[in-house]
Amino acid sequence: MEARAAVASVARDARSHSGTGGVLQVVHGPKRVGWAAYELQSNATTLVQGVAKPPYVTTGPLDSLESRKLAEGVRYQVLYDRSALARPPQLDITTKLVALGEQARVIHVAPTKLIMVDGEIALLPLTVSENSIESAVVVRSSAMLAAIARIFEDLWRFAAPFSAAHDVSGGEVQPTEEERWILSLLASGATDDTIGRLMGFSARTAHRRVRELIARLGVETRFQAGMQAVKLGWL
Repeated sequence: MEARAAVASVARDARSHSGTGGVLQVVHGPKRVGWAAYELQSNATTLVQGVAKPPYVTTGPLDSLESRKLAEGVRYQVLYDRSALARPPQLDITTKLVALGEQARVIHVAPTKLIMVDGEIALLPLTVSENSIESAVVVRSSAMLAAIARIFEDLWRFAAPFSAAHDVSGGEVQPTEEERWILSLLASGATDDTIGRLMGFSARTAHRRVRELIARLGVETRFQAGMQAVKLGWL
């Protein structure tokens, strides 16, 4: 409750100073939100940090823009919600962007979408529908922006690295139905104890089966195993 009250206090203070060029600026409409995202990244000089999860803006060429900014030397750190990479086009796009220099990591459930540029300005959704972002807020240098940056750093530290180098041969034997169930539970964030209980294994057996699947997929972490299983169409 104290943390919630503190955030509310920061928001009230920001609103009292808002307006054109103020701490907070609300952007209404999916197209305007999309263009705000584009403009923020266009003006980046050193670093763009983002959290990617559905729904997506509909105004287009953000991936081409990122490719250009990467070529200019701007660093990108992007956290992907697992559900984002379950979409085959996004998985392919992310793999290409990582090859160009994007630093990408994966988390099980991202709390919100985010774009933050040069540590000075950020864009977060306010209201969303099933397929679009209806409104968003631009947050400029303030205590609130500092809190957002800290949250991103914490999420980044505990996220699993995305690696474009990991791949499994197309001739790999398909998983059994039992293995699919284990992978499905793994992707949902279940612990080895939970997997063992639901599958009728001991915790030790569940741990061994999970390790075997991770090794078979050619990855290093549970997060990467779930992501690779989706990429291969195993889930």
